[in-house]
Amino acid sequence: MTKEKVSLDLPEAPVSAQAQAEPGFALPSESPKLPLFIVEPGGEPPGTLDPDSVVLQLDDLLPDSSGEVVLFMGDDVSVNLLTRETITSFGIADSHVTATGVDVTGLHYYSFESGLTVYSANDILIINDPNLA
Repeated sequence: MTKEKVSLDLPEAPVSAQAQAEPGFALPSESPKLPLFIVEPGGEPPGTLDPDSVVLQLDDLLPDSSGEVVLFMGDDVSVNLLTRETITSFGIADSHVTATGVDVTGLHYYSFESGLTVYSANDILIINDPNLA
């Protein structure tokens, strides 16, 4: 078994998760695509993880009554999410407000086989390891 790293291009990054106050707002014609890395079980994450990154386990996240979690973080914070679960879908959220009242329209979302959906304005490094305790 080779330890290949798979990189997928996600849809374009959202400009803002909040509605603009001024009419006539135009999106830039070219936005960078954010990478999604899914590391094979037992494989090493791509490159060296940033020592300032936040490492979370999916099981440690506390979802709302609809099974949703919204991660709020600064632009300079990277998040690594460790999980045993498979991603069932990901992309950019359509118009949606969570059960706790957070408007996640335009945010990146990652849905997992347990039914949990994680929303984030920034990209997330997802490390799938079925041997997690």
